[in-house]
Amino acid sequence: MNLSPYMLNAIQAAKFEKAGQLDLAATFWRQASAVAVKLVNREWADRRADRCDKHRTLSARYEAWRQKAAAEKEAKKMAEALGNHINKTTSGVR
Repeated sequence: MNLSPYMLNAIQAAKFEKAGQLDLAATFWRQASAVAVKLVNREWADRRADRCDKHRTLSARYEAWRQKAAAEKEAKKMAEALGNHINKTTSGVR
């Protein structure tokens, strides 16, 4: 049984999506949309591609936020340790 170009691209897109490779999944969904004969398949592929793009960018923004929060927490911890050290070494000295 020969699969249509739409199905070949959709199958690849679904595999990449399942594997978490959303950039490749979005690419294959867009290719599936471009070769889709039926409007319903074109719309489905477009929506899946948009979902992959949004999920990928959301994940990237979350990771950047998480790293920034961790750096800020570490900086605050360092500042507190430095403040405690300064207070210990300078208390009672005139």
